[in-house]
Amino acid sequence: MNWTKQPKLLTLGLGISAALAAGSTNAGSWQQNVSLGGFDKVHIYTPDSTSPIGKGHSLLVVLHGCTQSIDAYLTANLQDAADEYGMVIAVPDAMNKAGYGCWSYWEDNRSRTSGDYKNLIDLANTMSGDASRNIDPDQVYIAGLSSGAVFANTAACIAPDVFAGMGISAGPSVGTSPSGAIRNCEKADVASRCGSYAGSYSSHFSTQISSITHGTSDAVVDNCYNTQNAEGMAELYGVEQQPGSNTISEGDHTATETLWQDGRVSMLWLNGVDHSWSGGQGASGSYVSAAGVNYASYLGQFFVDNNKRVNRNP
Repeated sequence: MNWTKQPKLLTLGLGISAALAAGSTNAGSWQQNVSLGGFDKVHIYTPDSTSPIGKGHSLLVVLHGCTQSIDAYLTANLQDAADEYGMVIAVPDAMNKAGYGCWSYWEDNRSRTSGDYKNLIDLANTMSGDASRNIDPDQVYIAGLSSGAVFANTAACIAPDVFAGMGISAGPSVGTSPSGAIRNCEKADVASRCGSYAGSYSSHFSTQISSITHGTSDAVVDNCYNTQNAEGMAELYGVEQQPGSNTISEGDHTATETLWQDGRVSMLWLNGVDHSWSGGQGASGSYVSAAGVNYASYLGQFFVDNNKRVNRNP
């Protein structure tokens, strides 16, 4: 993956440190429709490489959007990121779907023991607790698109002890209503809501990180949520926005990145991407875009660079 990151006039190589540390990134393999962690169908990709930090693999759980089959992620270039960063990828099919196959993020019962929130926690803990999978429990992350994005955000708020980081793509804010999803901006106190969902687990926010992203050509979910979500998570974490911005490049595709203190929060604008998961060049599938950078690869680098739970001086 040929990444460049340009802060002002400085050009830096991305992915180089990961590749050197991880060594050879031989291709792994997909297992499809696995029944695991409360889900009837989970697509799982296991790379041959391991994470350049911590021990063993990291884990990224990716949640589909409304009307979107998990099969779309088989052609979204997730395996490229998995191979480069030693990430196991798990793509579950929601068990308790609302209309249009959405994750039911607007339902009031947001707890560790309810519905698909429980299933996601069980999936993550089952996979990281299985010694044969060699997954580092300090490198468990969650991401998603649209309804999957806000559901992933909510799950990471409910269980910050389980999810060390998140990648939220084109998602409304936590606690918003269905009417706020389509071409409408619903105001939300993200920091207050997220903090309240965690309850007694709120101390784990001190080591959680967040990437928030949105396509500049998204005509479905209002892009106000990108700023609202990033600023809300930064408020919860108690970190300040850093000056300036960076340009992330992958071939001819670019994204604009704003960072908060200590790499705790990243806000990314995916240039030219519509309401889709940004898979990078050659990606295809329902609500999967080839017009932007590979967001999974961006997440791989972001998590490696900024994970606060791994002991970097063993």
